[in-house]
Amino acid sequence: MKTETFGQRLKRLRETAGLTQVQLAERASVPLTTLRNWEYDRREPLVGAAFRLARALGVSCEAFQVEDKPAEKAPAAKKTTKKRKGKE
Repeated sequence: MKTETFGQRLKRLRETAGLTQVQLAERASVPLTTLRNWEYDRREPLVGAAFRLARALGVSCEAFQVEDKPAEKAPAAKKTTKKRKGKE
């Protein structure tokens, strides 16, 4: 089962409320570019902005909850050895 990202959920809630991006940005008192960054999953809002979004959409903040993805394992760092001059 594929889970929604924050941006996908925000867009769905906005469309369900019958609002354009411009209208939601105005109601939530955020710049339009910021709202677009959230919808395109480039950024996520801070808590205060999430409350303003929820209020503007007429939902609780819980509506924005998305499941955390398991952390990806970082590749192991390569070990390098440096030869020291004059020390053997």
